[in-house]
Amino acid sequence: MKALTVTIRAELQVPDDWELVEHPSGMLVLRIGDQYVDFDIAPLATRSDDPEAEWSDDDSTLVGKILDTVAGIEVELESHALQ
Repeated sequence: MKALTVTIRAELQVPDDWELVEHPSGMLVLRIGDQYVDFDIAPLATRSDDPEAEWSDDDSTLVGKILDTVAGIEVELESHALQ
């Protein structure tokens, strides 16, 4: 068995009415209207070696197998104004 570290960093440019709020669970999340949004790892797969291959999470068995290996996950949300 070996450890694999996956680092994903994304910057989203979102409308001003989307806001970071603390959910009653204590998590910092994005609020869009009346919905709370958190981010998680979503593995995508393809069987094609075509450069234009379509990637998806349709293979629920494979997705489950990958997610079962996640020992921990940390999500950090930060807001800043665009210049």
